[in-house]
Amino acid sequence: MRGERTVLAVFVVGVVAVAAFVVLDRYGGSAQFADLPGDADVKLVGKFTPRQVDRLASLPQAAAVECGATLYGVTAVTSRGVLNGATVLTAANRPGLRWSELRSGAYPATDAQLLIDERTATAHDIRAGERVTLSRGQVVTNAAVVGIAARPTDHAVGARDAVFLLPAGAVAALEGGAPCDAVTVELRRRRDASTFSRAAHDLLDTPPAVIYDESLRGHV
Repeated sequence: MRGERTVLAVFVVGVVAVAAFVVLDRYGGSAQFADLPGDADVKLVGKFTPRQVDRLASLPQAAAVECGATLYGVTAVTSRGVLNGATVLTAANRPGLRWSELRSGAYPATDAQLLIDERTATAHDIRAGERVTLSRGQVVTNAAVVGIAARPTDHAVGARDAVFLLPAGAVAALEGGAPCDAVTVELRRRRDASTFSRAAHDLLDTPPAVIYDESLRGHV
């Protein structure tokens, strides 16, 4: 009889724990929110291989999933001088997941092309066609400026830092081939944000941190 009571107690505790998780997930008690770029609905933070990014993109709730890594402390050498402490953002392929609008020129089509923010471009007289050498630690990559972008307003970008936007492949190379540290997600239906997050949690070996767009506050 004592054994039966013990099993019953464990079962009840388990049910309560599961119920608590569902309540927190449904009402956003443990959710994080931020002003995500463009049409992004969800941001996952962790370590993601290219295969994992592809698997996340295959989930039925996802309209688009792209690496959204941010690199700090990058040194940029141009014909106009050296820019220390620059920030490098991933230039997303999908327009709705891009950090900023293109002001002039073209969007990067290869890993050898990049964008520069308009304030830095104006301050240092950097124009399309300029060759830029970016280095981070012992890793160096070269690319040409093909366009000028609006300066991102995201809090991750410092007030004075130069900002460059490169395709995901170039960002990964500059990071020494390390896995992507964040992915941004545009959903097919925004009401499926919690469902997508749970599916991502089940799919990945290590559960990621989940950040929802501010517009979803009160809805997840």
